Amino acid sequence: METVAILVVNYNMPERTDALAEHINNRIEWPHMLFVIDNGSDIAPRSKHTNVFLEKNRQTTGGWLAGLEAADSYHEDWLAYWFLITSAEFPEYVFGDPLAPMAQFLLDAPNAVGIHPALTPDSTTSWTHLIARGGDYPRRTWMIDNIASLYRADWFNSIGRFDPDLIYGWGIDLETCWKARQQGRSLWVHEGSWVKKITDIGYQMGRMNMSAETRRQVAGNNMAEVLSARYGPDWWDRMLNENVEAGWK
Repeated sequence: METVAILVVNYNMPERTDALAEHINNRIEWPHMLFVIDNGSDIAPRSKHTNVFLEKNRQTTGGWLAGLEAADSYHEDWLAYWFLITSAEFPEYVFGDPLAPMAQFLLDAPNAVGIHPALTPDSTTSWTHLIARGGDYPRRTWMIDNIASLYRADWFNSIGRFDPDLIYGWGIDLETCWKARQQGRSLWVHEGSWVKKITDIGYQMGRMNMSAETRRQVAGNNMAEVLSARYGPDWWDRMLNENVEAGWK
């Protein structure tokens, strides 16, 4: 029951995927199983840690859903799912197990459904509320990004997981966290666990088969089309502001 399924989706980023996998293998003591999903890499070789193979690129959401299917084939009694992207890295100067304090918090706080490591101050992100503010303890927040999000498995499964129509991964964080707040469940940033994010590194390395600007356009259009059809034209305002207290921002 306490085991965490760790899911890393790789598309043409074997170096960064290997670094994540090796950090997990060397540093994480909390019971876990690592699923490294190759999303049809076609420029660079697969990660040597790959254990889920996709022939074609299913984009971010499809890759994670394939990883969840692989996790289901082992058992369905996971404590949580930890979603990691290859723009994330664990700083070498931060010692200890980055997963353990977050997993323990989910065990100790039944109302909590999602928690995220604090982002290092040198991270690049639009969601600045995730950047470390100091201390060693969780602080409540309104939304966690899928840089390194840890979701309680039974709750995450109960909401239908990520929406496959949100192909590029944009909007799945907003919708998931909005659903949590609608249900009166809580979301957290753990100041005692850190991760760094480097935005657009795959595009800078020429590995994504499109430019970062093109990706932003198609992902933004996909998000707006899906969520406006489902929740109405004010979906953005609702997901950013409904059931949000000032201190969470």
